[in-house]
Amino acid sequence: MAGRDVVGVVLVAGLTVFLVGAGGWRKAYEQPLTASLRTIHTDRRRRAWIHAWMIPAMFITCAGMVGLVVLLGAGTAAVVAAMAAVAYAIGAVCWIASLAFRLTVVPWAAERTVADGAPPAGFAALDGWAGSLYVVHMVSAYAASATLGAALLVAGELPGWVGWFGVGWGLAFLAGFLATRFAGPFNPPFWAHVYSALVGAMLLAT
Repeated sequence: MAGRDVVGVVLVAGLTVFLVGAGGWRKAYEQPLTASLRTIHTDRRRRAWIHAWMIPAMFITCAGMVGLVVLLGAGTAAVVAAMAAVAYAIGAVCWIASLAFRLTVVPWAAERTVADGAPPAGFAALDGWAGSLYVVHMVSAYAASATLGAALLVAGELPGWVGWFGVGWGLAFLAGFLATRFAGPFNPPFWAHVYSALVGAMLLAT
């Protein structure tokens, strides 16, 4: 398998693996804190399954981004793509830390909420901290998509519309995410894998 195909497969796999877990998500997890924790306690295995798939998805997409840098060679396009990969990876580290929190501290808090009738003292602040890590991830992912699109425009490796789409989509979704205060249609984390998966699919198709 050629290097181009390897990178394409890995980038597509990042989104695919993420969706294996994310397909089990329930809106009930997004209720106010106490109700959400009660639901999480009831659904602890399902929720653990969801988050356990999201973690490897982050590693896979990061690996694909680095592979794309190597594929583009040593010119300006590779430099810009490397900047995109670094930005994406920094956000990925934050999201993985937040996911680890969700897999460990949140189930404990859910158990205490069911037992005591209220979330543990100080948990709301910790949950807000974990949420801020998610915000960093999404901001960096959208910025990285726009930067990666610019790199592809310079490289000429793929049709021009792929690069322009990355620039426009990344900037538009970043603006939307910030304007809606990190909620609404720009918030779901699968968006962080969508443009990279599109690039992967185009590498395989062209």
